Amino acid sequence: MNKITAFLVIVITALSFSLGATMQSKAQDKNYSGIVPFVTTNDRVGFLDQSNGRVYIYDSNIVNCLFVGQIESLGKPINVVSATAVNTLTQ
Repeated sequence: MNKITAFLVIVITALSFSLGATMQSKAQDKNYSGIVPFVTTNDRVGFLDQSNGRVYIYDSNIVNCLFVGQIESLGKPINVVSATAVNTLTQ
């Protein structure tokens, strides 16, 4: 490799790392860094907020929030904060 090619490879590598760090910091600026997405067996989409232990479950289109729960401690039932209708969660 000549010097120009090696220099360009180093510059491109450095720019890709800085772009990745910028994208990650934007997510942290919006406070999404502690959110863990998951999908249930009946195609519901859920999010766990690790900062406060809240669980949010949406319909399969991610339009309506069907359930909000609070995890107090592992191994115990999740406390219901709000739910639109109980039977919509089982469908």
